[in-house]
Order: sequence, then C-alpha cells, then structure tokens
Amino acid sequence: MASPPKTRKDLILDRAEQHFADHGFQGASLSAIARDCEVGNPGLLHHFPSKETLYRAVLEKQAEELMARMHKRVDKAGNLQERLQAYVALQVEWMQARPTGFKLVTRELLDNAERIQQAQARPLEKFLFDSLALLADAQAAGLIRRELPAVVVLTIILGTLNYAKIVRPTFAKAFSQPMLRSDAAWMKAVAHDVLSVVSP
Repeated sequence: MASPPKTRKDLILDRAEQHFADHGFQGASLSAIARDCEVGNPGLLHHFPSKETLYRAVLEKQAEELMARMHKRVDKAGNLQERLQAYVALQVEWMQARPTGFKLVTRELLDNAERIQQAQARPLEKFLFDSLALLADAQAAGLIRRELPAVVVLTIILGTLNYAKIVRPTFAKAFSQPMLRSDAAWMKAVAHDVLSVVSP
C-alpha cells in the first residue's frame, strides 16, 4: 500500500532535520530551510513561528519514532534478558535506518549543554527515562552489574554504540580487522560485546 503524500509541514520537518543534523541548532538557518522546502520564509513561519519551535518539533518527531520503535521492539520482547538485547539491537537498527536522525540526536547531545538549562520541553527525556527503567530492572534481576549506577550503564551503552558508529570509517583505515570493513558487521559486533561489558 502506498504511503500518503507528505504534507507541507512534514516536508519542512524532513528538510529541517537534515539542516539541523548537518549544522546544529546555531548553524542552521531558517532561510536556508525555507529555500530547500521551496516555501519561502512566510510559508515556513506559518507552520513554525520560530527556529526554536521548529527545532523542538524535529526533536519531538525523533522522540516519537524512538518511543514507537521501543514499544514495538523492546516492550514486546519476551523475558528481561531478551528485552535488554532488543534494546541494544534497537539502537543499532535506528542508527542504520535513520542516519540523519542519529546524527541529529548525537549533535543535540553534544551541543545542547547551554540550551538544556533553559529548555521548556525536553523531547528525548521520556526515551531516556524508559531506558533507565529497563536497565534498573535488569540490575535488580542480576543481569547487569549492580555496583554501577543505572545512568552510568546507560552512558556506557549509548556512548559505546554512538562512538563505534562515528569512528568506524577512521578505524577501518587504521586497523585491519575484517569486521571494520562493514558498518553492519562492526555495529553487530559492538552491540554484542557492549552487554558483556556491563554484565556481572
């Protein structure tokens, strides 16, 4: 079944995601986004009256997608061990399926130190809290090291996967391991091993 055609608002969100991913919040220009969408500044401002509003909408779209994937992939997995494995697999699948979204969220985590203090809404927070709850449950069940705070475990998992994705092209040039030749093989190996790092 064919997907319904995108609305102008959806088109703006898609193009804005690319601009924010490439240039960050500060570097992205509303005029450039409007030109890319062929709507002009008034057309863009009709849907999103400020850069902050547009950026928040782009992040909310990412958060909604991550939560939908979490519900479909993790919440419906079997036991807690399977849910934990599904959670790590979900991160890798999302990076592969949504490279622009991954780049945007990574940039947001790196660039938002000042903005987060004044932010009225933090779209990614629910995903992070649900992630933390899953890890706390896994610790209580003895599947993850209890001496590490759950937030440290979350940092290790997300940090390892993000860094692995970012450095693979450089590592592939520097090192001769065959798994580095393929992004999919490399990320699968890292995803498997990151759970070993945090296991008791």
